[in-house]
Amino acid sequence: MGTAFNDALAAQVDLRGLRDAFSPAATYSAFLEIEKAVALVQGEMGMIPADSAQTIADNCCANRLDMARIEADYGVTRHPLMPLLNELVRVSGPKHGGYVHWGITTQNVIQTGMLVLTKRAHDVMDTITRDVLGHLGKLARAHAATTMAGRTHFRHAVPITFGFKAAVWIEEILQSIERLDTARDRAFVVMMGGAVGCFSAIGAQGPEFQRRVAARLGMGEMAIPSRAIRTHICEYVNGLALLASVCHRIAEEVYQTSSEEFGELREKRLDGAIGSSTMPQKINPVQCYGVIANANKLYSQAAMLMANAHRPFDSDGSTNLLFEDTLVEVIAAAAEVLVRTEALLSGLELDPVRMRENLKLSNGAIFGEYAMMQMGATMGKHQSHHLVHEAAIAAASGEGTFLGHLERLPGGDVVSADIRHMLDKDGAAGICKEFALHFADLIDAMGSGPYPGAEQRKLGLAST
Repeated sequence: MGTAFNDALAAQVDLRGLRDAFSPAATYSAFLEIEKAVALVQGEMGMIPADSAQTIADNCCANRLDMARIEADYGVTRHPLMPLLNELVRVSGPKHGGYVHWGITTQNVIQTGMLVLTKRAHDVMDTITRDVLGHLGKLARAHAATTMAGRTHFRHAVPITFGFKAAVWIEEILQSIERLDTARDRAFVVMMGGAVGCFSAIGAQGPEFQRRVAARLGMGEMAIPSRAIRTHICEYVNGLALLASVCHRIAEEVYQTSSEEFGELREKRLDGAIGSSTMPQKINPVQCYGVIANANKLYSQAAMLMANAHRPFDSDGSTNLLFEDTLVEVIAAAAEVLVRTEALLSGLELDPVRMRENLKLSNGAIFGEYAMMQMGATMGKHQSHHLVHEAAIAAASGEGTFLGHLERLPGGDVVSADIRHMLDKDGAAGICKEFALHFADLIDAMGSGPYPGAEQRKLGLAST
């Protein structure tokens, strides 16, 4: 997950155990957990002798196996699972070992095992996402009335509050969580269909066998356990990529507005941090570019899986390898994105004074919509739009000020006075504060419980 040579934070980031999510020990443990569940279910169903099932299950433990023998066997078999199975057969003995891995195939164990590990990683990432939302909820509440320039197409649009911006980020993250919640139900599934997915070795007992294995593993199950179905994994990875894109956008805005030209947001400054080996004044947004870099990795991984999910026939080794290895990289990138976003938001610093100064850069033109609507009440929106536009263009060309031009328009003196007041006081447009407080309340109420649903998130204000 990065190196100290190109990412000074890589070794310091607390990934909450995700650094080892797919370690050899964790992977072996997952495979053995599946073989144990398979044996016990088959013993229950009379597919193999009950005493053999129990013996195999008892031996599905790494400390009972000779790991050195397993590693050496890889050089002989050149197979991803046979060395583990050979060792499990050996320790289970001649009487019981013959029932190891009964009626299933390698991909059943490997793909299911990788999804077991992915599900566990997802649960950890969910706790990090909750922390991200907690920070955003606090920011939304604290800055519900902190006025700043709203920007569209990189230009001033209308005044907003930072709390409103935080509320927008909350909504986008909650949308991403909804996508992932539905995707995970399809993605984290057991596949026990055997050679091609039709239970060719087990027959009519297959569906019930798979159902019971899934229940033991706390997983769902595939309706038809074809080894060629991969779109459910793509869907989950795409869901993570969309969540990462929200974090990316947050980081990108902090990244850009922490520059001297904006000066509005910045990462928490850490004592002793150095931004450049040659420019001693530099303090770089290191959390931001960690989020941005890893989000871009995740986009490419999602695209790569999509580009290979169509491989034909009933299984394909190259595609299996690609999907299994990429899942490891996907979780690594997603974990980095979420952990760094959480760190970024936990110490995010705002400069409300600079936000106000930037708001005033257009000398009131940022209130062009307000002027148009106020004057449009008497002359019509189309005419007022034309007049306010002409005033803004004249001011931008150096011919006086926007407010000066506005004062000369019909009713413009009153509107101009209102804008001067808003520039110095609360100049946010619309119901920014209400949105900010509403979403802050939702996050407070959520706690460790269910995420607020789409209907809860809608702001209901009484009409007047």
